[in-house]
Amino acid sequence: MRELITLPNELLRKISEPVEKIDSEIKALASDMAEFMRLNQSKRLRPVGLSAVQLGELVRVLAFYPSPQSEDIHVLINPELVYAKGGRRVYESCLSIPGKEFTMRRAKIVKIRGLTLDGVGKSFRGRDTLAQVFQHEINHLDGILIDQRGQETGG
Repeated sequence: MRELITLPNELLRKISEPVEKIDSEIKALASDMAEFMRLNQSKRLRPVGLSAVQLGELVRVLAFYPSPQSEDIHVLINPELVYAKGGRRVYESCLSIPGKEFTMRRAKIVKIRGLTLDGVGKSFRGRDTLAQVFQHEINHLDGILIDQRGQETGG
């Protein structure tokens, strides 16, 4: 099982590379990401989303729960933001910055698109929390962490 990386690991500040081919390595990474999210459900900060870079891989892959009640984890390869609408102030934390919380502005509604593990194009629309998760994880893939975008609240 891959380990979660945290600051000050500078890998977190690097831009992830697009996935050229969805091969067994990418599928194993996706499986590890889902396993990490499932194994950490009972901890204080239940992961609702995870980017590949957080497990030490600089590729554009993210995983997320589509709703707080969901047992299914979705994986999206080469995700991109299609649109972002509205705005709201949110409190946000990050597994890779343990013990800290930040306030920032996020779009209220977003749509993202990418590829499934089968190479099929798929899009997802998120509102409120899910929109926040999508923005947070895509920021990770772009090497941007919440400590660069928000104001620390003191935890």
